[in-house]
Amino acid sequence: MRYVQATGKLAARVVYAEPESLMDGHVRVAVAYAGVCRSDLAAIADGGEEFPRRLGHEVAGVITETTTETRPVGTRVVAYVDDGYASEIVAPAGRTIPLHPNCSLLDGALAEPVACVIGGLELLSFREHTQIVLVGAGFMGLLALRYLAVIGHRVFAIEPRATARELARQWGADTVAHPDEVPHRMRKTQPIVIEATGTAAGLQLAGDLVGIDGTLGVLGYHQSNGGKRTVDMQGWNFRAMHVVSLHNRRIENMLTWIDRAQRSAALGFISPSHLVDARVNLEELTDLF
Repeated sequence: MRYVQATGKLAARVVYAEPESLMDGHVRVAVAYAGVCRSDLAAIADGGEEFPRRLGHEVAGVITETTTETRPVGTRVVAYVDDGYASEIVAPAGRTIPLHPNCSLLDGALAEPVACVIGGLELLSFREHTQIVLVGAGFMGLLALRYLAVIGHRVFAIEPRATARELARQWGADTVAHPDEVPHRMRKTQPIVIEATGTAAGLQLAGDLVGIDGTLGVLGYHQSNGGKRTVDMQGWNFRAMHVVSLHNRRIENMLTWIDRAQRSAALGFISPSHLVDARVNLEELTDLF
């Protein structure tokens, strides 16, 4: 088997090794696709992490060996693991989700980020509001947009990049604008704002848009500057804003949402594979890092 190992800051290599033995309750999965998450790139760029280490948590493949009747050989699965950049993995059967027949392996590999969006957005209450503002239309922002559009919400998407704004239109945004084009009248008036940029400027803009007793949902993964941010707490306090982290860490919940994500892809509602613009093999992945 082969797997990618992060060996140090900004360094990774492909390791050739004997296949792992299969313990009771585990399955062996031939990896078809593994999505590259921004958090993995940050882990490799951060010299403070422990090395060597393996990465990769957006994984789909086919079971080639099993010790449990619930996951027979040939079953296509999503695997929620942390060593997915490999030709094969061994995982507890309970950390795998069988794919719907109409869900592709590529959509299956990207079910984990869709699950993050599903779980995050359901922490918000937006059923009574006519418009939701979304700041940021990157990969996660577009998934959030699509989820909201599918269930009928009007979304005002704010994004500086022209190509991402066009994607936002295609994925169902009711209104799309560059940050410089946001009407001043929207400031401090919006009941629901979702920040999906992961940047200081995006968080500031999102916070500035929230109205009195409004809600700011933070979906962006803030990694730059060590995750440190400066916010206008006086303004936030005056408006009695509700600030909600839209991130989840409970494995049981993630597995539930991954299942719903892959079913959404199978039914044609949210297909993250449509956003994929590059594919590489394991050897090329080390250069990509």
